[in-house]
Amino acid sequence: MKIASLKNLFITASILVAAASGIAHAHSGGGVIDPNGDNPSATILAAVNCTGGSDYLLAQVRDESAPVPGLLLSLHVHKGQKMTSITDTVPGDAFHSPEIRLDGGDGQYLMSLTKTNAGARNFDVIWHCMSNSGIHTDTDISVYQIQ
Repeated sequence: MKIASLKNLFITASILVAAASGIAHAHSGGGVIDPNGDNPSATILAAVNCTGGSDYLLAQVRDESAPVPGLLLSLHVHKGQKMTSITDTVPGDAFHSPEIRLDGGDGQYLMSLTKTNAGARNFDVIWHCMSNSGIHTDTDISVYQIQ
């Protein structure tokens, strides 16, 4: 068998395993907030649209940068008159923050990422629109602001 055929077989098998285990339903995205490191109030703002019988949004954040005293990342989720937030208190480790949940039903949730001081931070955010029966519902995202 050729190397290219083995590679394609491995990729196909990986996708099937991910789909069977539910990983294919995960939504995540990342990047750098404050790439120049000079904006202590840098913010990223996005809208997550939950449809198809959604009851709530789950989200978590991971600060992938080396620890810097006084510099932490926080994730905020807002819908209507409800809001919740979480901070990744251990930057640079392999783990995301605990999940936050906002019960808001179908519709648009605003998700923002902020930090406590100037400094570039690499991050990853995971989000899931869910039904009360544990079903992952239709999810899409629009990024509005990257400061």
